[in-house]
Amino acid sequence: MRRALAEKLLIEIMGWSTEEVSLERPLLQALSNFKYNEYQQFSIGTLFIESLVKWLNKFEDSKERKIAYEFIKNQLIFFSNNQILHLVNTAFNTVIQPILIEKAATILDISKYQVSTIINSSGFKSVSRRALYIGLSDGARIDQLRRSSHLNNEQVIPTYEVGPDKVTDMLNELADSGETEKFDTIFLVDDFTASGTSYFRQEGDKLKGKIFKTIDRFFDKEKSLFGLVDSNKQIDIHLIFYMATEEAITKISGIQDLLKKNPEYKNLNFKIHVLQEIGVSLKDQILENQKDFIELSKKYIDKSIIDRHWEKAKHEKYYLGYNECGLPIVLAHNTPNNSLPLLWWTSKDNTFAGLFPRITRHS
Repeated sequence: MRRALAEKLLIEIMGWSTEEVSLERPLLQALSNFKYNEYQQFSIGTLFIESLVKWLNKFEDSKERKIAYEFIKNQLIFFSNNQILHLVNTAFNTVIQPILIEKAATILDISKYQVSTIINSSGFKSVSRRALYIGLSDGARIDQLRRSSHLNNEQVIPTYEVGPDKVTDMLNELADSGETEKFDTIFLVDDFTASGTSYFRQEGDKLKGKIFKTIDRFFDKEKSLFGLVDSNKQIDIHLIFYMATEEAITKISGIQDLLKKNPEYKNLNFKIHVLQEIGVSLKDQILENQKDFIELSKKYIDKSIIDRHWEKAKHEKYYLGYNECGLPIVLAHNTPNNSLPLLWWTSKDNTFAGLFPRITRHS
């Protein structure tokens, strides 16, 4: 009954003819059932169609509603829970295992293409056991990665914020497994980045972001991860994203040159890996071909969206989202702030609420 009422209201506010209803209703029902209803930040009792009605009703007239509706129908990219889980479940075979095989091959002094020989060797087992996996946010789904990859629980940390007791337990477990050395391959895992600024940025003469924060915890004896690695020996850090934009990849890749300039990190190698890369053409296409929707963003999004976190990136065109990324992307568990705010932003007075409301980390 609730869904039928929502569909009736949608038909009314869009002013659809009978013919248009026959075309649009099956499409909306399919989109709802196949993907959009699973969005986790809808309020209790609300699904996609209900949220769509409320959102479209915020626009001034039928012309604006049509622009907004056509954008959702033709431009929105929604990564479902199953699609994200597929990336998580393939991360080990496509990214992690080849890294471990190549490292073991170097130690064994054989070709990395002798896969069967390498995997069955004690050298590979040792390299694999000395690998450490750290989630950089809850979006990393590190629990799912651990299960799908059959990892030892004492090699996995859900977050880089851990207590000294956990560090001691992990080192004891490593020693009990027969390893005489500490962890020397670190996998930092997260789900998505569009700008890269929360992972790596420079503020004045200081380097900021999750990457430097995590690395610092390994090398500063006052920090939580100190002791898990031996800074006098080579340490390989691999940053893995399930999804990332080309812009973010380029930005974060620059961290390697900065690390080399610091003698403290002379034995540190850093690489970035992405399972699903999002090209710059996506943003270019939106800016060039969706100007009417951008104009709606200018009209309805105000400067109150800018806070101290937004000021760390480009924000003159705040209506394009964080760092002016202008993405049409929604993830099943939340909407990135790099996506167009018209999709997710809620005004402070609640006069405007996005179609896919976002839960922010900073509140």
